[in-house]
Amino acid sequence: SSSSSSSSTTTDQSEVSKQEQDNKNPFPNADESEYPPYDPPSDELEDQDDQQESEFFDTRQQFLNLCQGNHYQFDQIRRAKHTSMMALYHIHNPDKPKFLTPCSACGVDINSIQYDCEQCPEFHLCHKCMVNFQMQHKSPHPHRLKKVVVQSESGHLTEEQKKQRKRSIELHMQLLAHASTCKNPTCPSANCEKMKNLLAHGTKCSIKIQGGCSVCRRIWALLQIHARQCRRTTCQVPKCRQLKEQLRNIELQQAAMDERRRLAMNEQYSQRPAAEEAK
Repeated sequence: SSSSSSSSTTTDQSEVSKQEQDNKNPFPNADESEYPPYDPPSDELEDQDDQQESEFFDTRQQFLNLCQGNHYQFDQIRRAKHTSMMALYHIHNPDKPKFLTPCSACGVDINSIQYDCEQCPEFHLCHKCMVNFQMQHKSPHPHRLKKVVVQSESGHLTEEQKKQRKRSIELHMQLLAHASTCKNPTCPSANCEKMKNLLAHGTKCSIKIQGGCSVCRRIWALLQIHARQCRRTTCQVPKCRQLKEQLRNIELQQAAMDERRRLAMNEQYSQRPAAEEAK
């Protein structure tokens, strides 16, 4: 009996070793030269596209304003598909208007030229209806209308223009970082002096952005772009730390809102089985 058990054990071990060899080399009789070298696939999760920024997707509240202004919803599958498609459209077409106003005469969304009444904020007229009223020698509105260009004919940017725009932003960011630390009064860079003058204007201007200063608005846009991209703890760019703290506070507020919403949904779902059992 002992010899039979030892022989069975030896047989089992040989079968296991043979199976391990087969797993290592499933084709033992094949010639390795017949097969090309194994090339492991690259990471499929690596995004090869350039990062695109949009002011309407920085925070949840801004995206909510975009959805509310255009009646985007996620309550049904078809509406969720449409909203997702329009979100991608706004990301890839930043020069397109985000909010369209319907014409008060024909009801069609205005995407080129519109005529607004300064006394009646709810009245808007498209260019086609305005031409029709003029041809009929009729007055479309009792008050005077102001012509407003919503989007020019050449508003769409080509791929080359988008690359130039991105390159221009990168150069401005480099110049902003250089001018913030440059102490040389005779810096060989001509643009350095211009950027220093812009930064000095931001500290001395009495009109500010609230008053409609275009130079301050331009400086503030550059500082905001820099703050979103900056990862330095001791950055010398003006307002960088302040803007990063504001962005951080917005993220914390957003996280708190998401947590409250999640707890409310969990509470609602937990009360649903109890209500069904009561019925």
